[in-house]
Amino acid sequence: MRRLTWKHSLFIGILLLVMSLFIADTLAPLNLSKLNDGVTVVSDNKGRPLRAFANQDGIWRYRVSVDNVSPYYLQALFTYEDRHFYQHPGVNPFAMIRAVGQAIYHGKAVSGGSTITMQVARLLHPNKRTIAGKVTQMLRALQLEWHFSKTQILEMYLNIAPFGGPIEGIQAASYAYFDKPASDLTQNEAALLAVLPQSPSRYRPDRYPERALNARNKLLDRMANFQQWPNAIVATLKKDPIYADYFSHPNIAPLLSRRLKSSQSQKSDLPDISTFIDGDIQEQLEHQVKDYLHRLPPKSSAAVLVMDGLNGEVKAYLGSGNFNDNERLGHVDMIKAVRSPGSTLKPFVYGDAIEQGLIHDQSLLHDTPIIKGDYRPHNFSGGYSGPVSTSDALLRSLNIPVVQVLNYGTSEALTARLNNAGLSLRWPQHASPNQALVLGGVGIKLESLVTAYSALINQGQALTPRYQKSVEIKQQFLLSPASAWLVQNILRQQQQPGRISDQLSEHQNKLIGWKTGTSYDNRDAWVIGFSGRYIIGVWIGRADAVALPNNTGSKHALPLFLQVSHHFDNNFIPQRPANVSRHSICWPSGRVISDTAQDNCLEQKEAWLIDGHAPATLTSIRPNFGSRLRLHFYLEPNGTRSNLLCASENAVVSTIDLWPDALNRWLDKPKQNQHRLPKLNTNCTEKSTIHSPLQISSIKPESHFIKTNNNPLRLLLTTNQPSQNITWLLNGELINNKLELTIDHRGSYQLIALSNNGQLDKVNFFIE
Repeated sequence: MRRLTWKHSLFIGILLLVMSLFIADTLAPLNLSKLNDGVTVVSDNKGRPLRAFANQDGIWRYRVSVDNVSPYYLQALFTYEDRHFYQHPGVNPFAMIRAVGQAIYHGKAVSGGSTITMQVARLLHPNKRTIAGKVTQMLRALQLEWHFSKTQILEMYLNIAPFGGPIEGIQAASYAYFDKPASDLTQNEAALLAVLPQSPSRYRPDRYPERALNARNKLLDRMANFQQWPNAIVATLKKDPIYADYFSHPNIAPLLSRRLKSSQSQKSDLPDISTFIDGDIQEQLEHQVKDYLHRLPPKSSAAVLVMDGLNGEVKAYLGSGNFNDNERLGHVDMIKAVRSPGSTLKPFVYGDAIEQGLIHDQSLLHDTPIIKGDYRPHNFSGGYSGPVSTSDALLRSLNIPVVQVLNYGTSEALTARLNNAGLSLRWPQHASPNQALVLGGVGIKLESLVTAYSALINQGQALTPRYQKSVEIKQQFLLSPASAWLVQNILRQQQQPGRISDQLSEHQNKLIGWKTGTSYDNRDAWVIGFSGRYIIGVWIGRADAVALPNNTGSKHALPLFLQVSHHFDNNFIPQRPANVSRHSICWPSGRVISDTAQDNCLEQKEAWLIDGHAPATLTSIRPNFGSRLRLHFYLEPNGTRSNLLCASENAVVSTIDLWPDALNRWLDKPKQNQHRLPKLNTNCTEKSTIHSPLQISSIKPESHFIKTNNNPLRLLLTTNQPSQNITWLLNGELINNKLELTIDHRGSYQLIALSNNGQLDKVNFFIE
C-alpha cells in the first residue's frame, strides 16, 4: 500500500478543515437579529433623529454608516481597540500572545487581545469569559470575516457597541451625551466615547466624570505614543474637563413619527425612516404653536402641515398643538382627522367654472338672497352686497355667488373631480353630492386640503404629501394650468389695500395667498394657502369637536398661518400660461370692451381671460333660459322705443345690455334698467315687466327712525305687488310676518323684498 506523502496529508487536512468549517457554518449560522431587532429611528431631512422607538428590551440604537462617523472617533477606536483591524483575518494572534504573556507576568489581565471583529462576535453571540468562550468568540470572528467585509464588520460595531444603560451604538451615544450626531464629534468627545464600551457602567461621563476623565486621558496618551495625534494637541486636550450630560431622547414631530412607525412594513430590512421634515423649523413651530394655544380658549388644539407644492415633500407636521397636553387631547392627530372644511373648497368651484368657460375672474355675480323652501344660504356677515365680481366674491368668501356658480355646473361632477385628485371627500351617510359641498357640508382631512391647494401653484396637478424619502412623487389632475393660475392669482390679492397686510413685508405680499374657512358652530377654523412654493395648512379647534366661541378662520387660524409663513419665505411665483392674457371687459354683459357698445359698458373691469374668451354674465341665481340680459328693440326718431309690430319706417334696430333683475336695485338710479331703457312709443303696448319692477313702498331708502321709548318700533311692510307673493329679509334673516316689522334695537338695517318671480328690491334705513 502506497504511503501518503506529507504534501498529500497537508492537502487532505486542509480540505477536511475547510469542510468542517463549512459544515459548522451551516449548522451554526451567525445570529444577526440584533442588527435589526425592532429599534426604529425617524429622522429629518438632514439625518437628525426626530423620534426614536426602542425595541422590546428598551434598547435605543440609531443606525449610522461608517461615512457618517467622525474620523476622530475612528482614529481613537482603532488605536484603542484594534490597530491592525484591516490586516488580520478576525483574530490577531500577536495580540492574543501579548495579552496572555502580560497576564502571566502581572498575574492579572492587563490588556485585551480581542479584535473589533471578536467584540462584534461576542455582542452577537454572548458567551462566558472562559477559555471555551474565548475560543468560540474567535471562531465566530473568523465566521464574520468569511461572510462580511471589514467595512460591514466595523459598521456592526459602530451600531451595537454598548455605551451605558439602554444606549447602543456610537450615534445614539453621541446624541445621548453630547446632543449631536457622531459626524460632529470633537477629538475629546471621540476619545471619551472610544473608551466607554470597555466599561460603560463604570465610565459613564454623566455619572462618573472623574473615572471617565482618567480613561479618556489614558487613550489620549496612547494617541500621542502611536503618533496618531500631535503631542501638543494631546496636551491641550487633556486640560479640557469632562462636560458630557445625559440628554433625553428626541421627541420632535411625535405624531408623524408615530404614524410612520405604525404604517411601516414589518418585513422591512431597514426600519429607520428618513423624512423630508426640516427639523430646525419643526422644533421652532412646535414651540410657537404651543405658545399660540395659550391665547385660545381652554382645550383648544391646532394642526399645521407644510408641504413643498412642487414635489410633495412635507417640511413640517404638527398634528396637535402640544403632544404632551392631555387636556387638549394632544395625542390626537388632527392632520388625519375628518372635519368640515368650511368654505376652503370655494376656490375649486370657481376654478372648475373658469375651466368650463362659465365665468372669468371679473364676471358679474349675484350676492342676493336665495330662498327655496327651507334652503336659505346666507353670508357669514349676514348681509348682501348685490353685484360682485368673481375675484371679490372669492376673497370675501361670499356664499351666494359660489352657490350661483355651482348651480350652473353640477355638484356631482365637481365632487368627482376633487375625489379623482385624491381628496376623498366624506359625505354624511345616505347623502349624495349637493350644494353643501361649498358650505362645509362634507368631511375632509387637512392633508387632503393641502393636496388640493398644491394644484394651484403646480399647473393644476395635485400632489400627494410625501412624508418619507422612499416615497416617489405622485400627482393627479385637478385643474387646467390656466384655471389653476387664475385662482391662485385671485388669492394673492388678499394683501391689496383694504385687506390684511400688517403682518407681511412688501416682499411677502407678492408671494403669499390664502383662503380662510369656518365650519358650522365655529367648530373648525381653517386657513389653507401658499408662501412661495410651499403650501401651508392650518386648523384650529377642539379635537373632541366641541364648538369654540368666536373660532373663525380669520380670527384664530389666519394669525398662526402668517406666523408659519415667515419660516417659508420663498421667491417662487407660478408662471402665467401663454393662453392667459389681460383684457378690458364690461358690466353688465361680461363681454370684452371691443364687442360692447359704449353706452352698454356701464362699468369697465380688467380681467384675465383664457384664449381671449369672455363668458357672458350669468342671468340669475340658477339657470333660467327664459331670462335675457340683451334686449333688441327699435329706436324711433323721437327717442322712444318700439317693437316689430309697432315700429315706424324710420326706426332703427338698437340693443341694450341689461342688469340681472336681482341686481338692478343695488345700482344707482341712472344705471338701473328702467332708467336706461327708452320710454315706450305711444303706438305700442307694454308687455315687458322692466317698467314695473318690485318696489318697497312703506320705507324709503336711507330713512331715519327715532325710537323714543323702550317699546319696539313697528314698521309696515308693503310693496307695489301683492303681499302674499313677497318674502322679506332683515339683515339677511327671514321675517315671518309679511305685514309688519318689529325692531327692538337701534342701529343700521338692510331690508330686502323678494318676489316669487325673482324680482328684488332693497332699502337701507337707520333707527336712532
